[in-house]
Amino acid sequence: MSKKICLRVLKSIMNGTNNINFTGIRNIGYVGFERPVLLNTIKSNSLSMVLSDDFKGKDLLEFLEVIAKIPKNKYGYKHPFSKELLNIECSSLNGFDVLLINGRPIKVDDEHLPMFSYIARLTRRIAGMKDSEMLVNNDYKEFAAKDTLIYQSKAAPVFVKNGNLTSVDKFFERDFVRRGAKNVNEFVQKLMNKYFCIE
Repeated sequence: MSKKICLRVLKSIMNGTNNINFTGIRNIGYVGFERPVLLNTIKSNSLSMVLSDDFKGKDLLEFLEVIAKIPKNKYGYKHPFSKELLNIECSSLNGFDVLLINGRPIKVDDEHLPMFSYIARLTRRIAGMKDSEMLVNNDYKEFAAKDTLIYQSKAAPVFVKNGNLTSVDKFFERDFVRRGAKNVNEFVQKLMNKYFCIE
């Protein structure tokens, strides 16, 4: 699918023009993958979703407010497809762990703590969601997921675990997503424990 078509599908879904009213955190997907880099392999997990504001919370607004609080990097932390898209990637290479938000690494320091706190709360919430709260738009899954499950997956070869990106249903299974959110939460907690010297 071309990037133009993918963007058109995303805009349609996010603007509600497909006559399906999804609000809050939706289209949550989780995928484990490996990315070859020179002679090494980066092992990663990606939790992706579409954020919006609803009567249960202001997830999108809160995310944008967190971005405004932390130091700007050259490219920023908003997803290039849409400000409503969020990719949380946990990557490890030779014992070195890094958290990436929409493809940008987050430093583990005082200035970036608001982002870690936000991700910790968000992943706890997702891990505890009921099936009825985990809404997935079929158009999104069919037309956009291959381009959004892994940040810029088309930019570099990836080897996906537990399935493949031509059949994305597995990555939206509710139990699989809840376990994935728990894994991301534990990854963030591990980084925080190390930063605060907590054993």
